[in-house]
Amino acid sequence: MNRPEDIRARADNIRDIEAIVTTLRALAVARQREARAHLDPIRAHETAVGRALSVALAAARSEPPKAPAGHGLAIVVGAGQGFSGAFAERIAQAALDMAGGGDALMVVGGRTRGALGERGIAPAWFADAPSHALDVPALASRLSDALFERLGARPDAPVSILFANPEAASGPLVRRRMFPFDFARFTPPSGGPLLMSVPPARLVAALVEEYVVAALCEALMLGFAAENAARAAAMTRARSNVKRIAADLKVQFQQARQDQMTTEIIELASGARAGAT
Repeated sequence: MNRPEDIRARADNIRDIEAIVTTLRALAVARQREARAHLDPIRAHETAVGRALSVALAAARSEPPKAPAGHGLAIVVGAGQGFSGAFAERIAQAALDMAGGGDALMVVGGRTRGALGERGIAPAWFADAPSHALDVPALASRLSDALFERLGARPDAPVSILFANPEAASGPLVRRRMFPFDFARFTPPSGGPLLMSVPPARLVAALVEEYVVAALCEALMLGFAAENAARAAAMTRARSNVKRIAADLKVQFQQARQDQMTTEIIELASGARAGAT
């Protein structure tokens, strides 16, 4: 029979776990909100660069992108930490499918890199996932530097990026093509001749790089929000389980306490009868 003292100690431990789970969930929700607050400015910047690129393309004689040559690069925005359910595993499996096609992986997130390592896949480039939304722009800059360095050696390599949608963290992952760069998306503006102090080709190249940084920043921010959405959902499930265990322990404690009292009463009655005889 379980002693009430033992059950009370287990209940105390469960309350401590519930406090930790509640704190982790609150942090994840706060970081989701933080990420959402930064998405609109990022997208506004991306749109502004896209408009500038449309103007520059109107003045430049840009050649159509060349067909992709062989295997390329796949940027994987994964999970940095645990307590997010199967989130890291899902991204690792999708990245494994990409690597199986011959693409070299550029991975963000230590948890996803670890899951890939267990499957025998080592990334060509790695960075830790951001801890806060404000860390995303610096990471996007580092990632773009590494990407363009590799494209310098293989300018025709196809490049795609994989990340999760925070609005559907358990749904299909998002995969976008980044290179060859699709200039057809940028419609030339209407109007008269344009005045430029920079050669159009150089301006286009600089704007493409800036646009890629903005696109990476958006994907990293969405991935950051998605990981925290998955963590908040996992902690919600964990909290429900903890509450159920706490309720079970309360019933067990009451039953054990009742059994203990009954045993004490029986012992007292037995002692009284023994004394009477």
